[in-house]
Amino acid sequence: VAEGQFENTVMEELGGIQDACMELRADYKPRISVVVCTKRHKQRFVVKQQNGRGLFNLDPGTVVDTGVVSPNYMNFYLNSQQAIQGTSVPCHYYVLYDDNKFTMDMWQMLSFYLCHTYARCSRSVSYPAPVYYAHLACASARARMLSSYDWQEMTTPEERPSEEDIEKITRPDKFNMFFI
Repeated sequence: VAEGQFENTVMEELGGIQDACMELRADYKPRISVVVCTKRHKQRFVVKQQNGRGLFNLDPGTVVDTGVVSPNYMNFYLNSQQAIQGTSVPCHYYVLYDDNKFTMDMWQMLSFYLCHTYARCSRSVSYPAPVYYAHLACASARARMLSSYDWQEMTTPEERPSEEDIEKITRPDKFNMFFI
């Protein structure tokens, strides 16, 4: 989500979530927060060595919340993982809506802790695990939508998936390795 789309995103997504909660139970009004995290930016942060002769990546857990952040939003950069190669790319978090009334420090700690809960990795990851899981769920939903596409209309047989691949997408219950 680009910064210019934040207002529309909050209006549409938040409204949809609140409507869904009301459908479950008319008096159900959970506290909701909307946070956008992005890694598609040009900001990089490094630490200069004491003698001034080298640059190093930030330590995991380092937060930058002054100077280079947007004055229009509650936002911060968090470097949550050790870079394996090259310069680490911190994640930029924007808190767009917050019924929970968390402080900036609380958001930073929560974000950092959630980067350590991704089940597929034994180390901390670059952004919170719920974001990874949402991405996987969307990829699965896209695959299921494509599975209803009429593959026979494709121009060449090489482009068509095999019958087995289509069945794996449409019938994951038949395969024991389906998980998020």
